[in-house]
Amino acid sequence: MKSLSTLILVPGLLIAPLAAQDTGAKDPEPVPIRYQVPALMMVTWAEWPEEPAQQDVMAQFIKSHGFNAVEVEVNLLEMCRRNGLYARLGAGDINELHKQAAGLKDDKNVFAYFISDRRRKNSFPGFANIARAFAEADPNHPTIFINRAIWGEYYEFVSTVKPMLLDYYHYHWDGRRYPDRRYIYLRSICELAQQNGIPAMRCVGAGVSLPQLRHTMYTSLAYGVQAFHFWPPWMFSYEKKDDKPVLVDGKIVPRVNVPPLAEVARSIQPLGPTLAELRSTGVYHTKPFHPEAPGAAEFPKDHWVQATGEHLVVGMFENEKKRSHFLAVNSDITTERTSRLTFQASVSLVERLDRKSGSWQNALGSSKDKAVLSVKLPPGGGDLFRVTRTK
Repeated sequence: MKSLSTLILVPGLLIAPLAAQDTGAKDPEPVPIRYQVPALMMVTWAEWPEEPAQQDVMAQFIKSHGFNAVEVEVNLLEMCRRNGLYARLGAGDINELHKQAAGLKDDKNVFAYFISDRRRKNSFPGFANIARAFAEADPNHPTIFINRAIWGEYYEFVSTVKPMLLDYYHYHWDGRRYPDRRYIYLRSICELAQQNGIPAMRCVGAGVSLPQLRHTMYTSLAYGVQAFHFWPPWMFSYEKKDDKPVLVDGKIVPRVNVPPLAEVARSIQPLGPTLAELRSTGVYHTKPFHPEAPGAAEFPKDHWVQATGEHLVVGMFENEKKRSHFLAVNSDITTERTSRLTFQASVSLVERLDRKSGSWQNALGSSKDKAVLSVKLPPGGGDLFRVTRTK
């Protein structure tokens, strides 16, 4: 096999096209799934101590903060197995990683192989060779190539590389990175992923405020993103003195370096098992649209749910049994907002997923001829609901 050599970055810019707005119509048959994430993936970086027992302390600390996957090399895979973490393998030598891939194809703790970050389209033929080589060795786990959204080359990437997962980054709170395109990228990338039967993954800029992080994460989920990783990556570390671990009762003292991100991750964690099994069927915004929401679609007039209240984003989903779900998101990062959702007579029950108990609880109020739901959400926050319909 040819060497999987490092590819060269070529500078430049290409604006992404606007995907067609969702009209509410559903495809006659869903696109066949080529790869399904094993869970809603929350991938993080950590500083690892040398002692296996101390690594376990760090691993359990990471899990307690809402993350289920870590960026590691193969030497830490056994630690992931012991602690029930997924491993995003990579950052080392690609050829060495490829040599080990065949032996990892049935490993339930492997999530993916990280290959490269933000290369231009002249690198895509080389990426296609790498993706094929890894798929031949391990057909069960995807390779990851991070696309820079503002270059707008993800269509060429998918058609050339034929990836098992579509990953991108757009740090939309940075005014230099075209924040007005946030929903254009979300819509076009998530639709492109769905059209190819693969999940969408997003690298999130974590160095912003709690409401901004909530907004990024929950709007991404509403559009159908099913996997996340973060920049800057140094999320977890541990206390040291003179370059040696500080021990308390014989254990390291882990620390969270980005507390707002951990708070958001913990809030999303209870929703993960449900969201990972859902297929996006549409996403709608209430009018008036947020001024930075080109690409937003409004509720179709004949849809079984209608909504009022500014800054509401609603992602619509179905599970494999065609049961409807929706994620309601407050896209306003400045204030708590209450929105009103009104359902057609075909809706007999609406339930909200309670984060504390993990159970579905009745959320519906009613009037004489229509069902009405009042949804109060924190700045940038969201809630997940499921729906029982009679027809």
